[in-house]
Amino acid sequence: MKDQPETEIPSPPEKDLPDTALEQAPARSEEDGEEVEDFQLTAGEVVALVGDRAEKMTVSTFRTLVTHGDAPKPLNWGRTPLWSFRAIEDWISEMFASGVLTAASPEPEAAGPQAAPATGDASPQDEPEPEAELVFGSTAQWVEEYLVPMYRREISANGSTTTWCPEWWRHAEAIIRFEALWRAWEHLRLDGKTGMSVFMKDHMDHHLPILLDGKGPFDGCSVDRGHATAPDGIKAFRLLSPPPELFPDVRPSVNDTEE
Repeated sequence: MKDQPETEIPSPPEKDLPDTALEQAPARSEEDGEEVEDFQLTAGEVVALVGDRAEKMTVSTFRTLVTHGDAPKPLNWGRTPLWSFRAIEDWISEMFASGVLTAASPEPEAAGPQAAPATGDASPQDEPEPEAELVFGSTAQWVEEYLVPMYRREISANGSTTTWCPEWWRHAEAIIRFEALWRAWEHLRLDGKTGMSVFMKDHMDHHLPILLDGKGPFDGCSVDRGHATAPDGIKAFRLLSPPPELFPDVRPSVNDTEE
């Protein structure tokens, strides 16, 4: 599939945000005795900056890193989040140092006009088929324009049986499940025979009952009252870290760095 267009980045999933997002001032620095405002980058510009130096990254991948705390938070959580250029530069350097990002492979040189295939003329069957165009540009668009208008259920007033959160994007589990549903739908829609049946049976009928369950990720939220902010919202499980030797990091890149 082609890279999806630039999308909105939801607020961080590790904890519920207050209803009013805090605007943060852009970073500033002094150069030659003058105060200079830091550049501000959109999600698409961040992905393009990474793509200039490392293997390709999509906006969806970057959004996932942000929501899980593995990438810098934006300067604000408005409709179009913006990132500090210096914060992204530092983050890219850290990702290279840790081995998460690797340098982009050089582009193969184009064959000259007189160059001939080594094993005869190439067959049209050898050429890869072009990837199908995405119908929806993001998870949010799929939820708003496809899922909600199509999938309708009676929501209980107290949320004891079925519940829904108008701000579903504030729930990490909902983001992951809706992302999975959207990707599955984009793939299976290409199967003109049983694709939609497989999508409904194996994907929609599995994830939606979990999301809408009164004790699911939207527990405490209400169609009427809206999103339940902390301390009323569901809290993450309490954790105590195990001894490091019990679960050693098995990634080769990390082990090579440590050596």
